[in-house]
Amino acid sequence: MITSTETMTTRDGVTLVATLWRPAGTGRFPVLLSRTPYGRAEQGPGLHLDLPRLVAAGYAVVVQDVRGTGDSDGAFRFIAGEAADGYDAVRWAATRSWSDGNVGMFGDSYLGITQLLAAQERPEGLRAIAPHVAPAGLHEVVYSSGVPNLNIVLTVSAFVLAVNELDRRIKRGTAQESGKNAYLAALGFPDRFAETMQELAERLPLSDQPLLADLVPFYAGWMDHPDPAAELWRDGVVHYDEIEVPALVGTGWYDYFRDASLGHYQHLRGGSRLVVGPWAHYTQDGDVGGRDFGEQASQDAIDWTGLHLDWFGQWLRGEPAPERARVTYFLMGADEWRTAADWPPPAARRAAYHLGPGGTLGTIPAGGGGGEFVCDPDHPVPTVGGAVMMFDAFGPLDQRPLDERDDVLRYRSEPLDGALEVTGAVELVVLVSSTATGTDVAAKLIDVHPDGRAELLTDAITRVTDLVPGEVREVKVELGAISNLFRPGHRIRIDVAGSNFPRFGRNPEKGTTTIHDPSYVMLPIIS
Repeated sequence: MITSTETMTTRDGVTLVATLWRPAGTGRFPVLLSRTPYGRAEQGPGLHLDLPRLVAAGYAVVVQDVRGTGDSDGAFRFIAGEAADGYDAVRWAATRSWSDGNVGMFGDSYLGITQLLAAQERPEGLRAIAPHVAPAGLHEVVYSSGVPNLNIVLTVSAFVLAVNELDRRIKRGTAQESGKNAYLAALGFPDRFAETMQELAERLPLSDQPLLADLVPFYAGWMDHPDPAAELWRDGVVHYDEIEVPALVGTGWYDYFRDASLGHYQHLRGGSRLVVGPWAHYTQDGDVGGRDFGEQASQDAIDWTGLHLDWFGQWLRGEPAPERARVTYFLMGADEWRTAADWPPPAARRAAYHLGPGGTLGTIPAGGGGGEFVCDPDHPVPTVGGAVMMFDAFGPLDQRPLDERDDVLRYRSEPLDGALEVTGAVELVVLVSSTATGTDVAAKLIDVHPDGRAELLTDAITRVTDLVPGEVREVKVELGAISNLFRPGHRIRIDVAGSNFPRFGRNPEKGTTTIHDPSYVMLPIIS
């Protein structure tokens, strides 16, 4: 294997730097390209393939620092501008002396959306992409149904982007190692990091983060412009109708870009494929937040690199397509892999489970399912697990630590007589009123085990604005997709509250929110 540093110049004259790994000897090879803001290390963030194995299979592998990161020149714009730069990078890779003109793209998260944005420009030579855990646009990275994805955005900005920028400045001689050490100390890293991040999340206004003002200057603009129509969001949106190449899409049930990834597959069906594991954004093994799904659940077990070699062999080399299902997903609860002809699985049927009296949940409307909770920004319901960037507290955590709070409504079914598979998108529909002019409705779908463990499956939030106090309005909370087998003796539970902090930013208004009949959760059932 030969390794070298390569440079290219974008259409506007900016030099971008890449590392090239290619087979020894002379020849032209199909190219696998990844574009990253996180560094070009062989096993760096977002590069979860075995790069030496790719090279051994006859590919030239290129990992490029995006504009304004690593060794590349220019100003980092975080997703904005990646479509044009991605087009230029593909054309450059397709025309090198070591390239046979066929290019594929791969990588996770930011490295995934750079693929989609490049693909919509239709560069000659791009044959296929493989975006894993990738968002569909800059606004949806920052906001969820009008509420800031605070934990994700703040943690990534403070711990990833800011530190990367300091490393870049140190390498260029415009900062000192002592400055980086001082910054990490200000973050409380490592001993007080969680506490410091909580303190930063509690600052108001959200844009007021002195630690980030110089290192991540675009963070404040994100917080000050929640409207998706604002100008700063427009250059970072995937346009699916412009993408012609097939995509191997991957995600995890506890990934914060799970539903965006499912959307990639649904918009790009064609020859595309989908793989969904029980993983979180930055975990690929069978243990997610302390929940052991078994060795079979890991990316190693399903040969993640081998899946990509088959994929790129088909589209870049014309090799026969392997005999694989179009959709492969992990059914939690059963803890095994399943296949389907499409997503959502054609066998799924939608069933309404109604919020009933006394916190009951059932398929027959019973009335009396109303209740009320206080939405108080000074005393928000704390986040416990889920799709968060909390390195020791993510995924399917037990929700019992919240059981003593009186600002959470809990609805649960009777113990199930038989197993019940829920696979597909979950939606909560509630009629609400408030004493305030605005409120948030935060919801969770939970699997309650016979021993009492309340395992979080998925959560989401919706912000309701312009309310007339006392007015009743229908609110939908898109809880997103899940695949879980509720075993006999387990209960289905729905929790409803006014906050989930710091996963989501707090609503600034304090008020009492009332749930009215009829309200229900729609579950996709496979019998």
